[in-house]
Amino acid sequence: MSLVKFVFGDPLKTENLASERLTKVKALAIFSSDILSSVAYATEEILLALGVLFSCAFSLPIAGTIVGLLFVIVASYWQTIEAYPNSGGAFVVAKENLGEFFGLLAGSALLIDYTLTVAVSLSAGANAIVSAFPSLSNHIVAICLSVLVLVVISNLRGSRESANILSIPTYFFIGLVLIMIVYGVFSSGSATKIAPKIAPDASSLLVLVVILRAFASGCSVLTGIDTIASGVTAFKKPQYKNAQITLLFMGIILASMFFGITFLSRKFAIIPSESETVISQIAKNVFGSGALYYCMQFATACILFLAANTSFSGFPRLASILAKEKYIPTRFAKLGDRLAFSNGIIFLALMATFLIIIFNGDSHSLIPLYSIGVFTSFVLSQAGMVKHWIKNRGNNWYIKAALNAFGSLVSLITLLIIIDSKFTHGAWIVLLLIPILFCAFRKVNRRYAATNTELDLKNGSIGCLLRPIKNAHPKVVVPVSRIHKGTLAALRFAASLSNDVQAVAVNIDQKEIDRLKLTWRSMDFSMPLVLLNSPYRSVVNPFLDFLYEQDERNPENGKAIVVMPSFVPGKFWQNILHNQTATIFKTALLYRKQKSEQTRIIVEIPYQMRI
Repeated sequence: MSLVKFVFGDPLKTENLASERLTKVKALAIFSSDILSSVAYATEEILLALGVLFSCAFSLPIAGTIVGLLFVIVASYWQTIEAYPNSGGAFVVAKENLGEFFGLLAGSALLIDYTLTVAVSLSAGANAIVSAFPSLSNHIVAICLSVLVLVVISNLRGSRESANILSIPTYFFIGLVLIMIVYGVFSSGSATKIAPKIAPDASSLLVLVVILRAFASGCSVLTGIDTIASGVTAFKKPQYKNAQITLLFMGIILASMFFGITFLSRKFAIIPSESETVISQIAKNVFGSGALYYCMQFATACILFLAANTSFSGFPRLASILAKEKYIPTRFAKLGDRLAFSNGIIFLALMATFLIIIFNGDSHSLIPLYSIGVFTSFVLSQAGMVKHWIKNRGNNWYIKAALNAFGSLVSLITLLIIIDSKFTHGAWIVLLLIPILFCAFRKVNRRYAATNTELDLKNGSIGCLLRPIKNAHPKVVVPVSRIHKGTLAALRFAASLSNDVQAVAVNIDQKEIDRLKLTWRSMDFSMPLVLLNSPYRSVVNPFLDFLYEQDERNPENGKAIVVMPSFVPGKFWQNILHNQTATIFKTALLYRKQKSEQTRIIVEIPYQMRI
């Protein structure tokens, strides 16, 4: 068995696609690991924004408000899943109902959010490990990248394999967190610190600004809801019903864990620390420093690491939809050997690697960039659903439209708060990237449209292409540098095409040219050898000038045909040992602008090396 098959598994037939679909239990692990893992840092972000002064008074009301917003969004996406059972992500809904402009905005925002999710999750997971083992604090980036490799491999093996890997740590984390919350709520223990109350001279404006910033930070807990709506086709039948049930359970579990952790942080008067996460401090207060504490930290690190898997499910699926619509390269729409969107998975891993290295694995620096993309998609998706209900009507359409309108309005208000609160903390980067991606999508789409127009049979010139070539006497040019087996094969083939064959060599080394002339005379070739001078040591330009001269000679015989000798090394890495002159010639011929519309024929004759 090869190493590739051992790591990634045997290729799967297309007919196996149905067996790769997920049950509700496995889908919860695949699609919800990101949003469920966010409870490990969302409360901490609220406390950091509030500071010691306000955390006691406002942490619970803010958490309660976010939980309310969560269920509004869950209810909205419940309807989206039913209306779009073939995957109703924000891009599809917005493009179909609001037009291409808003659809591409939603697609751009989501791709950025998925990429940030991977970087944030891995960075937060590494911080959870460092909280338990401070000696590893200088290896955060290495930890992130090592886990990223494992996540990528599991996803390249296919969604079912990924679900099998994810299910155990996901449910282990959920179970431990719920046990910690229940035990912490009913325990008789009290805080070792007393949280101060609001200072009497705190102005109303200052309080409002702090609350809004804390709310914006805490909204990071909502990222990932769109993934289920985008991945309905990954569920077993009945697909949309299973997706709706999974979405509802995800919302209930998330609300319970997030509000419970925030409650315990207030009960134990937790203060955020650079050396230890909030959830680690809560676990110490509840479990002590024994085995259960280390189990909690291990489970937290696992769920945060595996949370990146939500993006590895959502990003490639969204990329495949964009590719089918010709907004990004079509290769992103292709399924790999294991029925996974391999190109999207690899591209996402590269982008996440870049972010982790640039931000040095600091999750607090990444989180301000985090929520803008997802709330942009929330706004556009729900606004699109409002138009969908108005256009298609149906039973109780006005109630459904009103619910989606409320969800869109609430999401828009939240988005504006996040932009205002986080703009100077790095949110401007996302606001800049979204239009850049948008323009790139439009550019790629126009390029595909122009290509299709150029190749379309409706645009004429078919008669010329279908007309048989009679009594053709093509001009053939063979570039040579020295005589070897590959050159002889090319010359032999060229001689079979025409009697008008010329071998051409560019003189950049007089000793090599003298050796070539001597060999040429000794082998008594019938075709002439043309030697071109190159005072500036360029190989390509003199050859192209000669080629264009041949095009002008006997124009009724068309452009000169180029027969290109080359040799292929036995091992791929051996290519770096050779000049790749044939590749350089071919690239220059293919991409240099031509005045004539007539096609130049380029034939490469490769000689396969045995070693």
